Parts: sequence; structure tokens; C-alpha cells
Amino acid sequence: MKTPEHPIFIESIQYIRSQLGFTGLDKVQQTIVERIIHSSGDFGLRSCLRFSPSACEDAITALKKGAKVLTDTYMAEAAISPMAKRTLNTDVQCILSMAPKSIDSTLTTRSAIGMRNMWLDYEKKENLSNTPLVVIGSAPTALNALLDLIEEGHRIPSLIIGMPVGFIGVSESKNRLLNSNCPFILLEGSRGGASIAAAVVNALLRVAEN
Repeated sequence: MKTPEHPIFIESIQYIRSQLGFTGLDKVQQTIVERIIHSSGDFGLRSCLRFSPSACEDAITALKKGAKVLTDTYMAEAAISPMAKRTLNTDVQCILSMAPKSIDSTLTTRSAIGMRNMWLDYEKKENLSNTPLVVIGSAPTALNALLDLIEEGHRIPSLIIGMPVGFIGVSESKNRLLNSNCPFILLEGSRGGASIAAAVVNALLRVAEN
């Protein structure tokens, strides 16, 4: 059964559409644009958003077949989990659950270690015919760690949402994803964040449910 939207949300989306005008995007891409603008209040995100070919369609297919969602922060996990439960009952996990409590921060980050540990663990334990969707809204080091694994020959995610926010290493990690063979939805430049990245997944879950 389709999960109903709140009337205020519907009114907000109608306003966003009226301001955006014609975008040239397909229906799913349009839905994602609307949701990230709704979550951020920033119409400028439209010009920064990039989709790899068939990224949305392939991610929706994977979600319908039971693909999990991995996040780089507990904030993103919390933002996605309610929608995941209401729609496809998708499993959502944060990579920090597999990161050590303390590290030498001059050498690496907990996010990078957590990403590597969790991805390798999935490859050992899970049926990865439908690899997880990976949501990066904060940590460019987690994105780089995942791309390192892929370059080493490990499995490619069903989708990488590359939206780390900030200035140090952020644009570089996004450019690396943009030039990879991975399916992606990303925001170019310094903008991003957990709430925006989560909005993308929530849009995909909605479409997959319907």
C-alpha cells in the first residue's frame, strides 16, 4: 500500500515545481531534485546534481530485490530508517558501527576504516547479487575508501550517493566518483550533507514502493 504524503509536504513540492519550471529530467530524477530542494531549501542544488546513466532505475531494481543501504553517519541512518521501514522494510546500517573507537587520526579516519570493514564483511557474509546502496553525506574519506576497494577488484555498489559536505578533500572525492565506473548520484562542489543524501534515498524508496 502506498504511504500517504503529508499535505504540507505536497504543497511544498507543488511550490518547488512552480519555481523550477521545465528541467528536462525524467520522472525519478525530477522527484529526487524536488526532495533535495525540499530538504535543503536551496534551489541552487539543481545545477550541481549529476546522475550516471540508469543510476536511478538500477538502484530501484536493487531496492525491490532487497538491497541494503549503508550510510556514513548515524544522522543519515536515522533520516532514512523511518522511510525504509514504511516502504520496503529495507535494512539500513551505518558504517561507523564497524569502526574502532579510537584511531591515529593523523593516518586515517573512523569513517574510512568503517567503510572498508563493512564492505569486506558484506562480501564475506552476504549474497551480493544486489550489492548495497552506499550513502555518503559527510565523509569524503569513506567515499575514497570505497573507491579504493573497487579499484582493488571488490564489488561495485548498486548505487553510490556521493554528497559529502565541506572543503577538504570533498570536491576531489566527488570528481573521483564522477570519473569512475560506478553508478552514482552526486552533488558537485562543496555542498551536500546527511539530510540531502538521505532525501535521495527516501525518494528512491518511495518510487520503489510504488
